[in-house]
Amino acid sequence: PRLEGPPIGYRHLTPIALDVAQVEIEERTPNAGPADVGRELSPSAAEAVRIMGRDRLSAFGRENRARFIVVRAQIIRARNPRGGGYFAADPGERLDCTLTARLEILGENDRRLGFAEATASRSRNAESTNEARRIAAESLLRLTMFDLNTEFEFQVRRALRPYLADSAGAAPPPGGVAREELPRT
Repeated sequence: PRLEGPPIGYRHLTPIALDVAQVEIEERTPNAGPADVGRELSPSAAEAVRIMGRDRLSAFGRENRARFIVVRAQIIRARNPRGGGYFAADPGERLDCTLTARLEILGENDRRLGFAEATASRSRNAESTNEARRIAAESLLRLTMFDLNTEFEFQVRRALRPYLADSAGAAPPPGGVAREELPRT
């Protein structure tokens, strides 16, 4: 069985408009070690967080820049103790997903003017087969990404309020507002 669903993406959401000249997405992937099953997924846990940054952040300013960093993106696998799992013959595994993203606003000479950071964590149990682990890890990543996206927007709006672009920088609405007299009945 294959986990069904659309690709991970956030273009359907209103972008977070930043009053900066550019947004950089750092491509460095944090190392989580050999127990990290998040790097085996497609997209990997780190790439899913980068997709969120690319899709959600937009530059609408003339100075400064924003840097989006994947601080942590892992799904760590640990064996459940005997007798402690959901499954009779197989105690199963526990998957712990932790995602952390940071947004920094940088001025001249890379001076940090402000930052916001968000973390989301979830756990679940799975059978100890490769297929069950993959399906459980994909589902866990999607749920944790939902949490991270929500917390990230909250933290950016709270901590970086001076660097949010007003709606004047956004595209104007189509047409315009017109006034029309309605016939009286």
